[in-house]
Amino acid sequence: MLRLTRLAAVVALGMVVVLAAPAARAAETETEEGFERLFNGKDLTGWDGHKELWSVTEGGAIRGETTPQKRAPGNTFLIWQGGKLKDFVLRLKFRVGNSNNSGVQFRSVHLPAKPNASNRWVVKGYQMEVQEKPGKVGFLYDEKRRGWLVNVGDFMEINPVEGGKIKKEVVGKISDVKQLIKDGYYKSNKDAEAWNEYEITCRGNHIVVKLNGYQTIELIDNDKAQRTLEGVLALQIHGGSPMWVEFKDIRVRKLTESYGEAFRLFNGKDLTGWTIPFDNCKETFSAKDGVLAITGRPGGYIRTEAKYTNYVIRAQIRHIKGCNNGLLLRTTGKDKVWPRSIECQGAKNNLGDIWNIDKFPMKAAADRTRGRHTRKMHPSNEKPVGQWNQYEIYLNKGDLRMYVNGLLQNAATECQEIPGTICLQSEGGPVEWRNLVLIPIVEPKPKKAE
Repeated sequence: MLRLTRLAAVVALGMVVVLAAPAARAAETETEEGFERLFNGKDLTGWDGHKELWSVTEGGAIRGETTPQKRAPGNTFLIWQGGKLKDFVLRLKFRVGNSNNSGVQFRSVHLPAKPNASNRWVVKGYQMEVQEKPGKVGFLYDEKRRGWLVNVGDFMEINPVEGGKIKKEVVGKISDVKQLIKDGYYKSNKDAEAWNEYEITCRGNHIVVKLNGYQTIELIDNDKAQRTLEGVLALQIHGGSPMWVEFKDIRVRKLTESYGEAFRLFNGKDLTGWTIPFDNCKETFSAKDGVLAITGRPGGYIRTEAKYTNYVIRAQIRHIKGCNNGLLLRTTGKDKVWPRSIECQGAKNNLGDIWNIDKFPMKAAADRTRGRHTRKMHPSNEKPVGQWNQYEIYLNKGDLRMYVNGLLQNAATECQEIPGTICLQSEGGPVEWRNLVLIPIVEPKPKKAE
């Protein structure tokens, strides 16, 4: 173990000097680039469902409707005919009536119909709830399979247990339901012009869903026997009482990377899997109630025991007061303040900035770089002190992308591809982290010869 003084930390920082790199340009704003529209806004070409129940409105929306005279033969679905979706970001808008619920099926299985069946459009699999009920709309269901999965506000992990059963465990909170309702995360149909938008992101066994920009659920599904990692897309009409539902602006961006099994870097209970390499920092880092807390003094860091190379990291950070902090990636070399790495800045009002530590090989935008520091692309979009911010960092081969609360704030290219640890800094003030998840990016498996 090492013991570092504050003076040693200052000297180490002062020795690091890196010249601004040539420009590295990613999209400077979030766009619809790469998205494919799955509905033409005119007719149901490319979709298949009960023709008496599905139609297209004059306004260019898919409408599913049942009446007392025209009922659904149980839950029935309009199924996209464009093939199966595996890893993707799906966006679509919806609105629904008061009397019944609907859903968006993804990674689902189209079940074979019985001879002469009146309902040939039945699926099983993941379903996002569509309902005129704040607090419930935005939860994840598993149609005709495992039933209820993830309530609004929860981070769920599903694991197999003995006897062929599964354990559904809430391992964290990703949002506060009462606050979501207060903030208006769902737009009521009382406003005839209001539409709601789902964004569903699937990468391997990891699923994240947002409703109107507010994250509602997160899932790590380790149930290999029942989960599906690819499948069909479908829209639901629920059996029972008469109802109506409308969908529009359905588009998908297929992700080309291959993803491994996502896992939590921090178990929410203790510091298993992490090492504190400095004797004087033993009391600086602690775990309680799903939070990894950092006092900020003395300076140092906690690092993962394992090394990682290519991945997506998702984590929530909350500042207890305005102070400095950081997330270090591809960290190598001897433990010191600070080791060679890419620092994703964690200081208040500076989330999204990059600091290059100890001349880490990479290229950042020259017009936003001064010395070791590359400013973020946009003004700060952080939440106030005491509220949780979502960091998502994509680091694959040479490419780095940093998202803060869903907005692309920075990017770099030609980052040295080298295995390294992941570190959380202690740097001056109290900060908390939670829901740290790593989604490995792996080499695709070679296709079998035909």
